[in-house]
Amino acid sequence: MKLLRIKLSQTQGHYRKEETVDNKMTYPLPPHSTVIGAIHKACNYKKYHPMDVSIQGKFENMIKKAYTDHLFLNSLMDDRGILVKVPNGDLLSNSFIKIAEALSKTGNSFMKNENIQIYNMELFEEFINLKRNDPKSDKLKNYKSLVTSLKYYEILENIELVIHISSDEETLENIKENIYNLKAIGRGEDFVDIKECIYVETKEIKDEIVSEYSGYIKLENIRTGDVTLRTGELTVGGTLYYLSKDYKIIDEKRVFNRRKVVYGSKYSIDDDSENILYDGEYIVDLV
Repeated sequence: MKLLRIKLSQTQGHYRKEETVDNKMTYPLPPHSTVIGAIHKACNYKKYHPMDVSIQGKFENMIKKAYTDHLFLNSLMDDRGILVKVPNGDLLSNSFIKIAEALSKTGNSFMKNENIQIYNMELFEEFINLKRNDPKSDKLKNYKSLVTSLKYYEILENIELVIHISSDEETLENIKENIYNLKAIGRGEDFVDIKECIYVETKEIKDEIVSEYSGYIKLENIRTGDVTLRTGELTVGGTLYYLSKDYKIIDEKRVFNRRKVVYGSKYSIDDDSENILYDGEYIVDLV
């Protein structure tokens, strides 16, 4: 069986778990949908090209970084948050002018100019005049209450990835030709350095083979014993994930195709493994 094998590295990466909010946690490897999406972008595909993907790799370290989260309140508050002006009152964005800020949890008032810090006196006076003299003015839509909070996200450092792709011959050749258009995986700033992009053929499995990388393994392959998760001589468990691969539009909504996979390290296969592949160097579990 002919596969396309891609080796790449990233100085840093964040593959966000969708359900995390205050602490934006990362998957240990990019999910299949993330890789497939990045490949489609590199090839400038306008429609989905079916493909199966195997993902394995490792990272050196994981750190937490702090960031300031901005949240616009649903209504304009007199006693809390930060008073700002936005370019368009109907469209919220990260572009705004900071006008004044409440200094404590209680006892603040923008209208009374009590316990606040003013940053832009001209806009502050404009706001006060509108509130007092023309409270129904459409111009007030441009004034918003903003609150901030300190949140965190996880960053993986010094990442190595090995990706195998199975698809039709034309798609594989197109990916190979456009591989250097693959600029990032994860966030836009998570740049990649392509180390290798070659065709490989699957080989017969004759002996026990232990993976040097951690990887995503289909849950059914572990249940059938085709793949064994182990550390040395001790069989151990991995982490179960329910990852998206692709989606279809049904009734104008995205319906995701999710697969149960286990993230594990030091997993192995042998000559009895039937639903798993080997390219002569790496174990391949296509999803």
